[in-house]
Amino acid sequence: MSEDIKIPEASIEAVLTAEQKQALTAVQEQVAASLDKDFIEEVTRNNVSEFNYKEGVYRVVRPNYQQKQEIYKERVKKFNSLLRDKEYILEKDLKKTYLERGIDIDGITKSIQNLEVRKTAMQIKLGDLLKREATDTDCEAVKTEIMTIDAEITQKLLERQTLLEFSLENQVLLHMYNHMTYIITERKDASGNWIKAFNTFDEFMKSDEELITKLAFLITMTNREML
Repeated sequence: MSEDIKIPEASIEAVLTAEQKQALTAVQEQVAASLDKDFIEEVTRNNVSEFNYKEGVYRVVRPNYQQKQEIYKERVKKFNSLLRDKEYILEKDLKKTYLERGIDIDGITKSIQNLEVRKTAMQIKLGDLLKREATDTDCEAVKTEIMTIDAEITQKLLERQTLLEFSLENQVLLHMYNHMTYIITERKDASGNWIKAFNTFDEFMKSDEELITKLAFLITMTNREML
């Protein structure tokens, strides 16, 4: 029952603190610094994901049918395992408990959707202004509005993510994400052949954090439909 669920007080009090915003900015800057603009454009355009890291060359690939099945089975396995553990909370029950404390997560989701609609409308408006060769002042005003909306979306996404961090579904998704990265990451061997980058999942989990940050970014660029 939802009334039996214990939510760590810090998880509510920490929502959107200055430290979290700084952490988010730091992550974004780290990604931007580690992968240059030309490389990002190349990945987006041609699904190229090869990059050098220390002494090795790495890439992430699109999973084939067999790998997709393996990822899916791992997700089901993890879900069933956590479902038997009463320490983990289903998202629907977590939402109910938050609602009892005056925090409406579905309302936050609706706000994000509304902001996305506003952003799209402003982007269309900007496109129309550029087409009509409007003044720089008019264009900059719309660009500023789009940036403001983007900041609001990021803030609300972070808020929702923080609140749902402890849900069973979120833990399953995190595990599936890590398992997929382990499966589809490759590196070049001494002969120039592509081989699996990690021999075991445990080896992947103990690997270099900076390398994992780069791989995570590439997966969001090239395998969005799997996330």
